[in-house]
Amino acid sequence: MLFDVSRIVPEKHFSVDGASYIGAPKSNTAMYITKKVERLLGALASVSECLIFAESNIEVPAEIAKKNAVVLTTNPQLAYARFAAQFADERFAEEKKLKFRQTDEGYYISEDCKIGENAYIEPGCVIGPDVQIGKNAVILAGSVIRRATIGDNFYANEHAVVGANGYTMAVDEDNNKLRIPTLGRVIIGDNVEIGAHDNVSCGSSGDTVIENNVKLDALVHIGHDVHLHRNVGITAGGIIGGFDELGEHSYVGINAVLRNRITVGDRAIIGMGSTVTKSVDAGVTIAGNPAKLLAKKQ
Repeated sequence: MLFDVSRIVPEKHFSVDGASYIGAPKSNTAMYITKKVERLLGALASVSECLIFAESNIEVPAEIAKKNAVVLTTNPQLAYARFAAQFADERFAEEKKLKFRQTDEGYYISEDCKIGENAYIEPGCVIGPDVQIGKNAVILAGSVIRRATIGDNFYANEHAVVGANGYTMAVDEDNNKLRIPTLGRVIIGDNVEIGAHDNVSCGSSGDTVIENNVKLDALVHIGHDVHLHRNVGITAGGIIGGFDELGEHSYVGINAVLRNRITVGDRAIIGMGSTVTKSVDAGVTIAGNPAKLLAKKQ
């Protein structure tokens, strides 16, 4: 969906189609910038036609302001939340016009979805809207997939959810919580397995990304904007907070919890039941609450 920015900034005549983050900005997206990330403003030099809600005490360079639509406000998160709510409401209104059909196999699929050849999808599944899946998918009973692009040889166990709304909140003038809709999608590579009753959230400021050969056990939660690199393994009950990034071949043990906005290095091992509160170096083993270093590969 496209949102005409002139509805908010009348002198600007372009559209945005989603959201991004100042740390990894994309053209034609919306974002908000607080004073604490002002140091990242230089990243906006590479993009254009963005809708930017910036804290009023930030000095936005003239060249950035010229090629984007900048709204200065004392509460950029709240201003963005209200824009995102409007965007999401209008997108939902468009999605409600799409027709779902029930297949002979007993699952429901939206008319805008594309499924590759040799797919096996069991009764009770819901596919769509805005879903593309590659060849040889196996999707077991009760799974729900929305707003996702998925590669070949995908396997979803019973009641897996891909593309759920993320949990991001703002606070309004009356100190009431206001949900910030997640405007992004889920991008999944080849040979990925999602466990029974897993939840994979859509991106909030971009996309949630799961690369090739990632394997998730049952009852795993993947927060919004998470990036799982190749061959990550997460066992039962793992909780991965929003914006976390897990390196290649890293491993998360049973019932481990990772706070939001941390990075786990390649081949790191997180022991079962761990509570991880800060980023983890490559090649180490940590465990405990809070998690501490147990071993480091030589």
